[in-house]
Amino acid sequence: MAKNLLLEVGTEELPARFLAGALSQLKNLLEESLQEKSLVFESCRTFGTPRRLVAFVTGVAEQQTPLLREIRGPTRQQAYDQDGKPTTAALGFARAHGVAVDQLEVRKTDRGEFVFIVREEKGQPALQVLSEVLPQVIRRLSFPKTMRWEATNFRFGRPIRWIVALLGSEIISFEIAGVVSGRRTFGRRLAGGFKAGLEATLNCADDYWTVVDQLGIVIDPEARKEMVARFAVRLAQSVGGRPEIDEDLLEEVTFLVEAPYGLLGSFDDRFLSLPKVLLKTVMRHHQRYFPVLRYDDAKTLLPHFIVICNGKPEDEEKVLKGNKRVLEARFEDAAFSLAEDQKVPFVDLSLRLRSIVFQEGLGTMADKTQRLMKMMGKLAQRMGLDLGKAIRAAELCKVDLATRLVNEFTELQGWVGGHYARQNGEDEEVAIAVEDHYKPLAPGTALPRNRIGVALAIADRLDTLITCFDRQLMPTGSHDPLGLRRAASTLVQLLAETEPGKHLRLSDLLSDGFQIISEAVLLSDDPQQTRQRLTSFLETRLDTLMEERGIDYDLRRAVLAAGFDNVRAALLRAQALQEERKKNPVTFSDAVTAFTRVTNILFQARQRGESMNDAVNTDLLMEAAETELYQMVTQIAGSFNKQVEEEDFGAAFRTISELAPAINRFFDDVLVMHPEESVRRNRLSLLKRIENCLLQIADFRKIET
Repeated sequence: MAKNLLLEVGTEELPARFLAGALSQLKNLLEESLQEKSLVFESCRTFGTPRRLVAFVTGVAEQQTPLLREIRGPTRQQAYDQDGKPTTAALGFARAHGVAVDQLEVRKTDRGEFVFIVREEKGQPALQVLSEVLPQVIRRLSFPKTMRWEATNFRFGRPIRWIVALLGSEIISFEIAGVVSGRRTFGRRLAGGFKAGLEATLNCADDYWTVVDQLGIVIDPEARKEMVARFAVRLAQSVGGRPEIDEDLLEEVTFLVEAPYGLLGSFDDRFLSLPKVLLKTVMRHHQRYFPVLRYDDAKTLLPHFIVICNGKPEDEEKVLKGNKRVLEARFEDAAFSLAEDQKVPFVDLSLRLRSIVFQEGLGTMADKTQRLMKMMGKLAQRMGLDLGKAIRAAELCKVDLATRLVNEFTELQGWVGGHYARQNGEDEEVAIAVEDHYKPLAPGTALPRNRIGVALAIADRLDTLITCFDRQLMPTGSHDPLGLRRAASTLVQLLAETEPGKHLRLSDLLSDGFQIISEAVLLSDDPQQTRQRLTSFLETRLDTLMEERGIDYDLRRAVLAAGFDNVRAALLRAQALQEERKKNPVTFSDAVTAFTRVTNILFQARQRGESMNDAVNTDLLMEAAETELYQMVTQIAGSFNKQVEEEDFGAAFRTISELAPAINRFFDDVLVMHPEESVRRNRLSLLKRIENCLLQIADFRKIET
């Protein structure tokens, strides 16, 4: 009889950013572990709040599925003589495993015939299996940062305070970090001094939903998210407005509370004279409030905010008064910083960059600015940008780091630079580039709005990556204090998605960057080794981007093996192959099989030192199949090259796929490795012409069919 499984790991409040990843891990690890242990179940769902990670598994079998264990012994020839009688090898194998010799079975394998012993192992009770599985799953959960708080030095996102582990009505017994599993759960942390809040005892796993509801906890994150959004909309409508709901903030607030309850607050409307972006940043990033906009005018900010509490407070007015006081104090700080900055001429602020260190041993932000100006000069030529505007944007892009406003509100870097540049009368295109050059802030987020901004964002990341990799400051494991993974990922995204220019090659960018940094006498390591390390690192980030776009592993590997100097083209090639495989799986597989025959024989020929070139001597085409293949290659070459030039890689693949039948006939009818060297070289050269086309898309040897 199947039962339901409940696992609840109760903790001190986990940071909101930990929860989504932890719940995903919990689900995957638990499902994998149950499958590995042959413990049948129906479904697994995970839920969580700041104080608990919960997994609920339905239909768990009471016992493991019986396992058939196969033990391979000697070969059939070794185990039996010509008369079919068991030899000493068979007798010894049977005796060693405690079975009669007549229980041996002969089975065929890919390595020949062997004798086997086949045993059925009875499965263990689920309760026993789970007492081993659950603590292992908990231990394997990883977090951006972990803590130690007890004698065993166990590490977790936050200290564990209780564990509920039930299979039906039975406790799954185990201990972890000094906490013994049981059937007691706890409610929200109360203001009255109870450390853990109200507690309740569960009779069985199925009671959990009723109990947490009675404790006032909304356990499902999706339900909490809907509640938060409904509160925000209803409260904003009460003052003729609508909430500005940012998806990231909505998720963060959802994971900050266990029982959402919304309140509408207000602030002095004199603060509306401050820049709207500044007010919103304070509300969102510092206070986790939702700003309120006029219902009929999304550009107009109302003097209200929405705060989501963890449960309904006893004194709502007192809570709102406290939140208003904190918010207005933040606004006062912002207003003061803004006023102080405006007392200093914008250009004079750049002088302060001389006292701001970029990285130890790598100079100041003023030094970095000089390198960026040189890099933008090169990028302007490569991308066809206005040279003056490009260099001016680089000159101004880091000035806001010297302002009081960015020092107080770091989230505003970039925006402050653009805002002050406009006030200083700078060209709007320059101001936008200065404001946007930190974008994308994370992979998948908004990109710079103009091409100068794209170029400046590329230059900034290149300078950071090259200098840091030169000083051996690469990320290790989860340790990445300089944010180099994000810098590399966003650089790849910029090159892949913004079309900065078809001829903007990664190799050219690295050459420019290394040259500029070398002229600044900053390189301390072997530049060639540094370049190889950085190129490999960027390849892994591009692979991750492709994976996020749903590209299969073998296609990613094949495309990257063919080269990714043009990052944008590499992504388009991978996407085209994925689409072709999805639309026409049989045709795709047949074409890849034919292409692989070409690349495999050329690989083997090169291993033997065979010579070949791109020129084919038609006088040496002796067989009908090779003549046909040569004519088809010549016929499609123009269309194929045009499609590649236009980056229509799906069409290019379909065009080159027309060769597949002719390639197969060629290999069936023609002896490629002809004894006569000139004929052999000519046939290899014909295949090399095909390979040259194929490698403009992928290394097809790495694609699985």
